[in-house]
Amino acid sequence: MLYHNPKTKITMWNDYLNLQFDVKGKTFTGFCMKIQDDFHLTYAVILEDCHSFCIWLDDKTSKWYSSKFTNLDPSVLDQIINRLGVQEQALA
Repeated sequence: MLYHNPKTKITMWNDYLNLQFDVKGKTFTGFCMKIQDDFHLTYAVILEDCHSFCIWLDDKTSKWYSSKFTNLDPSVLDQIINRLGVQEQALA
């Protein structure tokens, strides 16, 4: 499934999502992979020129969380979470 926007590229094959988006004039490129977790919907996120971290959706609160030491602008996390939410809805 391929979605195209002049500033955003998203490709997803099953449990893998390529990412490219701009936040505050900086381009972020990387990918997410769904990982096995018996308690939450969890993704490993790898962004070029940054670091890797996990994000997960808590089913009880319907809120997304990120790893304790994720050191990114909250709007970057919002971009990733929004794309994952759109993809999960499309796959449902």
